[in-house]
Amino acid sequence: MQLYPTILTLHIVFAGIWLVNLISDSVLKDFITKNKGKVGEKKFIRLYLLFSNLFGMIGASGILLTGIIMVILHPHYEFFQMSANHWLTSKQILIVIQLFIIFIYVIPAAKNLRSLLGADLESTEPVTESGYANLKRIFKLNIIINVIVLINFLFAITH
Repeated sequence: MQLYPTILTLHIVFAGIWLVNLISDSVLKDFITKNKGKVGEKKFIRLYLLFSNLFGMIGASGILLTGIIMVILHPHYEFFQMSANHWLTSKQILIVIQLFIIFIYVIPAAKNLRSLLGADLESTEPVTESGYANLKRIFKLNIIINVIVLINFLFAITH
């Protein structure tokens, strides 16, 4: 059981990474909206996609892996067992929903937006309306994901 405290610590670190993503998301969105139509807007959009992708992957993979290991190691935890630990089952259901949103909606939308932005970052041509529509969709999806992250965080600290 000595492995458990290490896994729990890593789980908390990965949750922190996700929370940093939640905060940086709003800051980067603000930069993007303030620079709409200006030179460099594509750089901010690419930075937003890179940052949310990188921190999202690290946070999601880490939370998922350490969460599974913690359930396996802890004798009182089980997968999707509502009667024993409703808070844990709620977290598990929410992470499944979150992963569904990421894989079905966010990743394809981000790939599409990257292709619409083009390879030339120094290009002065503005982002197309379909690019902005796609970006707004990603913004909305990331809000949903961040709300789920926050709810999971609250379940964890209040169980």
